[in-house]
Amino acid sequence: MLIAMSWLLDLGCTGPLKEENVNGQRTLNKDDLRTSRMGTDRVRIPVQQGESALLATASVDAPNTIHVRSLTSPDGEEVFRSAEWNDSPYTKTNAGFIATTVTLNWPILASDIPLTEGTWTLELGVVDENTRFTASDYSLDVLFKEDADWTSGVLDVALIYTDGLDADADVMQAVQAAKEMWRDLYATAGIEIRTSEFAFDGEQLGPPAFDDEPAFIDISADTPISTINVVLSEWIEGYADVLGISGDIPGPLVPTARSAVQLGVRLAAGTDGTFDEEETRILAETMAHETAHYLGLFHPVEREGWDEYDVLEDTPECNNESQCITRLQSNLMFPFPVCPALRCVRQEELTDEQQAVLNRYTGVN
Repeated sequence: MLIAMSWLLDLGCTGPLKEENVNGQRTLNKDDLRTSRMGTDRVRIPVQQGESALLATASVDAPNTIHVRSLTSPDGEEVFRSAEWNDSPYTKTNAGFIATTVTLNWPILASDIPLTEGTWTLELGVVDENTRFTASDYSLDVLFKEDADWTSGVLDVALIYTDGLDADADVMQAVQAAKEMWRDLYATAGIEIRTSEFAFDGEQLGPPAFDDEPAFIDISADTPISTINVVLSEWIEGYADVLGISGDIPGPLVPTARSAVQLGVRLAAGTDGTFDEEETRILAETMAHETAHYLGLFHPVEREGWDEYDVLEDTPECNNESQCITRLQSNLMFPFPVCPALRCVRQEELTDEQQAVLNRYTGVN
């Protein structure tokens, strides 16, 4: 849920964050931050000349939850305020939703006020299990990128094999073929994908979207800070009928329990358990779709009610399943594969505004 509350007098104001350079990327962080007695805190974020995007990730221990209340530019303009989206049918970012870990990327859209040199102010709020604002410890990480070209970039991806899938020749062949299809798809947005591959030896993993699978912290800690971790599992525990789940929209680059995309490979392989050409393509589209969530894209329309949409102006609106399929079935971010007959519709389209969101993510350099 989004938190809609009146402005509070005691907002709190945090001192300087610790600055580091990690793998050539400037970061700010602090693990011992605390909200005021009214449950809020303002954090000053110094943006340097040439920095064009930031990614802020805040975490708090359960049962408390945290959210981004606002982001304010150096000239005092409030460029993001979660309360504006409370009753909106449109979604721009999950940063305003309460969770134990939340992430805001700025800017999100081409129309957003750009990041400029100076001191920006990030306001955060923490609520307890009864959604009442409360004083609480929390941590914050902020990463920056310098990239003046919003039409191209490089995305580093780590493919993590779990459940012994790295020993399955059919799976490995399908993943390698799907990876090349994914590369071609993202190339239409000007994004080059660089991959590395690892095996994870551990128990079956729950999904990353609910911040309760600690193994994703370890997986993320073992890969470079700017890497997106795509975890390939036999099934997504508790979600055997789901092809893939993204840790968040957008997802964090620092190690958290949400720092991954997870795919259920056996479901993608179909009833016979082996990949044909179409199933390999669907695996590639799932890789691209879930990772695009992680970079900040939402479904153009949500299938529950067909009355909630992304905020983008060039993804057509619709209000029932038949109409939405007709208008959006070929879009990469359509909520599900469309398979009307013997073959499924290719879902490879990305609109100009969708491409712009992908290129603004701080992990695309």
